[in-house]
Order: sequence, then structure tokens, then C-alpha cells
Amino acid sequence: MQNRRVLSIWAPLQKWPASPAMLAAAIVFCVYLYTLAPTVFPLDSAELTTAAYTLGLVHAPGYSVYLLLAHWFLYLPVGDVGYRANLFSALANASTVVLLTLLIKQISGRSLPALIAGLSFGFCFYAWSVSVIAEVYTFQGFLLVSLLLLLWTWRQRGRCKYLLLAVGIAGLSAVNNPATLLWWPGLLVLAWTTPYRRQLALRDSLALVCVFALSLSPVLYLPWRSAAQPAFIYIGHYDTTGTFQPLDLTQPANLLWYLSGRQFASLFLAYTPVELVVEAVRFLHRLLAAFLGVGLPIGLWGARMLWRQNRTLASGLVLTMLPHTLFFIAYRALDKDTMFLPVYLVWAVLVGVGMNELLQMLPQRVAVVGLLLPLVLFCINLPFANVNNMWLPHDVAKARLRDTTPNAVYLAAWGDAAAMQYHQIEADLRPDVTVVNVFFARPEVLMSLVEDTIADGRSVYTTLLEPNLLDHYQFAPVDHGYQIFPIRRKP
Repeated sequence: MQNRRVLSIWAPLQKWPASPAMLAAAIVFCVYLYTLAPTVFPLDSAELTTAAYTLGLVHAPGYSVYLLLAHWFLYLPVGDVGYRANLFSALANASTVVLLTLLIKQISGRSLPALIAGLSFGFCFYAWSVSVIAEVYTFQGFLLVSLLLLLWTWRQRGRCKYLLLAVGIAGLSAVNNPATLLWWPGLLVLAWTTPYRRQLALRDSLALVCVFALSLSPVLYLPWRSAAQPAFIYIGHYDTTGTFQPLDLTQPANLLWYLSGRQFASLFLAYTPVELVVEAVRFLHRLLAAFLGVGLPIGLWGARMLWRQNRTLASGLVLTMLPHTLFFIAYRALDKDTMFLPVYLVWAVLVGVGMNELLQMLPQRVAVVGLLLPLVLFCINLPFANVNNMWLPHDVAKARLRDTTPNAVYLAAWGDAAAMQYHQIEADLRPDVTVVNVFFARPEVLMSLVEDTIADGRSVYTTLLEPNLLDHYQFAPVDHGYQIFPIRRKP
């Protein structure tokens, strides 16, 4: 009798393949809405929000597709501009959960494992934390899971339209962020290792080439906006007057430099061999923590079972995430924990396959115990991912501008500068203040800028103790920062 009751609960999910996907997405999206940041957030989030609002340019490699879509999304009449940009991330990852759950359901043939894995990915801290602020990673995750689902469907049905869509999205992904080329070994395995490829006619091949070429067109956004000189640009350098000199992306050499990410070339392969081992261990710890530890053995079991059942599918999934994993293990960035989001996404597929095998070994009446995994993830991560009352960065950036003297110069760290520029552009607050992101100013330029500004009778403020200025100037604490004065020498 209990078995029949359990079966009756899950019967609707089995009848409509999309129902567990929609259920998972609805739950996740409601949670994201509750925990969403109420306005502009610091770090890259403020930069992306301001650039999307102004159709500006961000740091390499550009994220042109993201900026275009987010710009149109910002026209929604809800909240302020910062809130809408955060909402775009929430919607992107909830959409990822829909497709991820649907993919796992099609691979495993069962709804409950798909629901468990989809919810677990949605409540994984690394996915949740970038779904409540403006970030590019949730959109990139949506692109990846779209590719995986389309290629799976192509392998199952052999209709060229699925391959055409996959090729188009692969092109959009590469334009948005060339690092997505790291997915291509696995994607090519999934696309090529199917008998249906032999049915492709010459016109199909020409269509694939045309779709791919068309999908690369958003790259034109970069030289177009560079020529237009929008109000917000984060590629270039400051001169000694505090004027930002943007890099001219209409020049092919500059555009190639920008797209290849050479703005951050110093971070590539920047570890010693010993440090690489440490970083590899840290990655494993992140993967372990992402699914509460149990996801690692279940995912490994899922990979083993998938290898037995469908080796090309297993190989494709592994080769999709392995190059990405190795590249970012060797990438020396402080915030790279969220850069592994595509890896967590693919791992969630393996967790779903492993969970399917595990639940088949359990009595039907206790199979729902698997839902404890996303439930515990939700309970543990809620206090850390919830930023629905995070007004402080917004208010601090506003206060810094408001409390400065007229025509002042404000030296600021990356996220601080972008948040202040957001207020200057979105609310026209204190446009007389020159905000300088110190990342784009050489030490000698900062020195000359401070010297000339003070000599001109204007004030200089800073959000941080700039080490190159400490020996030459004194830093007097003010609200939310420091004011810089010349050091008074004793006679």
C-alpha cells in the first residue's frame, strides 16, 4: 500500500518529462528571488551592471552577448538597475536548472534522480552565490547546459536542427567568452560520435557553417561600442590628468589582444609546480564541498556506470569539463572558485546518473530520502548565499561620492570604483568627482596625478592604502576611506 502511495506521488512527474524540470526551476527561482541582492553589488558585479546599462565595455574577454541581453533585460520595470541585473543572473541559473534536470531525466529515464540532481546544483553554494548578484557565470552555465541537451537530442533523434542550434550556441559562447573553447573537445565528441553524422548532406554542412558564422556576429559589438566611446569602459589606462584612455578595439590587433584575455596574461600558468599541486587539492575540496561530500563518490559512481552504458557520452562529458578544470586550476585568480561553475554543472549530471543507480537499489518507499541532499544543501548554504539585505556596498559608494569636496579625485579599488561610477552614471550623482580605478593606472601615473591634483588645490581621496604613495603622502582617515595629504617635513 505504501509503495502505491509513493508511486502515485511521482506518477505525474513520470507522465510529463518536463515536470520535474519545471518543479526544480520553480523552487530554485523562488529561493533566488528571496535571497537576491536588492541593488548593485561590488566587485565585478558593479562593473557588469554599469556596462550593461550603458552598453559599455568590461574587462577582457568582453562578454558581448551577456551585455547585450542584460541591457535589454534592464528595461524591466522592477527595482533599480542593480536589482534588475541581479535578477538576470537568477533567471539564467533557474533556466539552467530546467535544462539540467531535463537532461538528467532523459539520460537516466527517471524523474526523481533528475529532480535531486537539479535541485542540488541550484543550491550548490558556488551556483547559488552567483545567481543572486550580477555575474556572467550563470549565463555561461545556461549556454553549456543548452549545448549538452541539444547534442544529446541530436544523438538520440538525428535531426539536423538540433545540431544547427548547438553550433549556433557554441559560436555565441565563444564570442561571449573564448574560454568556452575549453568545452569543445567534449562537445565535438558528443556531436561527431553518432551514426547520424553520416546522414548530413552537403547543404546541411553549408548550413552549419553559415549558422556558426552568423553566431559570431556579436563580436562586432566590441569595436562598435569602442568607436562610440560609451560612458563606461574598463579596458585601457588613466593618464596623469585622471582621464581614462580607452583601448581602441576597432584596431584588429587590439581586438585580438582583448579577446584572448591578455589583459590578465600575468595570471596564466602563474603557479610553481608545488603550488599547482596545492591548487589541485583545493579544487577537489571545492568539488567535495559543492555537493556536501556525498556528491563526489556518487558522481564517480555515475561516471563509472555511464562509461559502461554509453562510453561516448561519458567521454564527451568528461572532456567537456576536464580542460576547463585544468586551465582554471593553473589560473591565479582570487575569485576562481565560481569560475569552476561549468565543472559543477557537468558533475551534477554525473551525480544524477549515480543517484539513479543508487535509488534503484533502495526500496521504492524510501527512495525519496535522496531529496535530503538538496534540502541539506539549502539549509547549510542559505545563511551564506542570502544577500537580500546587502545595502551596505550601495550605501558606502554613495556616501563616498556625497562626502567629497567639489572636483575631487577618488582613487579606488576595482569593485569600489565600479560601484561609485554606477551612481555617477545611473543617478547622475557627483559627476564632478573623478573616480580612478587604480588597476588601470601605473604607479608613476598615480604619483603624478596625486601631486598635480593637490597642487591644483583639489582634494584626493582613496578607498585603500596605496603602497606606492605611502612614503610620499599621509593618509588621514575619513568616512569609508582616506584623504591624502602631503607629508609635512620637520624644519
